[in-house]
Amino acid sequence: MSIHFVVPYYVDPRFLIELVDSVRKQTSDRWRLTIVDDRYPDTTAEEYVLGLADPRIEYVRNEQNLGATGNVCKCMTLGKEEYLVVMGADDALEPRYVEVVLDAFKRYPNAVMVHPGVTVVDGESRPTDSLADKIKRVAARSAWKERELDGPAAAQSLMNGNWLYVPAMAFRNDAVPRITRLGEFGSIADLAWSIDMLIGGGTLALDPTPVFRYRRHAASHSSIGAHSVQRFEEEQRYYAAAAEQLNAAGWHKAARAARLHLLCRGHITKSALDAALARDLKLAKSLAGRAIRRV
Repeated sequence: MSIHFVVPYYVDPRFLIELVDSVRKQTSDRWRLTIVDDRYPDTTAEEYVLGLADPRIEYVRNEQNLGATGNVCKCMTLGKEEYLVVMGADDALEPRYVEVVLDAFKRYPNAVMVHPGVTVVDGESRPTDSLADKIKRVAARSAWKERELDGPAAAQSLMNGNWLYVPAMAFRNDAVPRITRLGEFGSIADLAWSIDMLIGGGTLALDPTPVFRYRRHAASHSSIGAHSVQRFEEEQRYYAAAAEQLNAAGWHKAARAARLHLLCRGHITKSALDAALARDLKLAKSLAGRAIRRV
């Protein structure tokens, strides 16, 4: 059993160098690493990786820029080992990631995905705890008590509130072809992938050992504006599609949770209030309408 880490790369090279070093420090050598450079306009990271001359690490460069979503989708198709992790180029591993995740797959043989514990860090690699992360913890509290969730239970929990840190997750590579809408739904696409894989059979295993460092930049926090409206539109389009998909699978509780998507509606409501406080009443009205509309 081995894990193939595939990394879509287009960030400050210092983050990728930290990632590469963290992978090479694993206590288990059952891994390989592929970096997919989306034509970042600097060769520092490439020179660093090639200088290591590590046969376990492959560095490839796209012929043309695919954009963030396009490159992540490409990476999802490149797995060559039994398990696949598509991590962000600014994330990093703790030394026992491979050991902990492979052991979880061994303990839960029906699992098609393993979600380990996550430490959220800022741009300077210091632990941080944003409002978004606090809300994720609350949404995930019941699920993490179980350690292993079957498909319907996992889907219902995730439709109530998406608490996944998908870049931290390892997927069984033979489940990846179950993904039917790889390039759809933008910022919520990784939730769609997880649901597609679970509907094909298998479970979600959870191991709370904190072996993954998830980077959250202050600059990446969403601002209120046209981008937010587009994002919420995309998310609600997904929840509507997911409700139909889950109903077809006979997972009716999960389908109802998808139509309600309570955490998403709460986020829209907060954004509407923020827009009102900023005296952007047109945007506030638009967001408030989305918070209560049926999908």
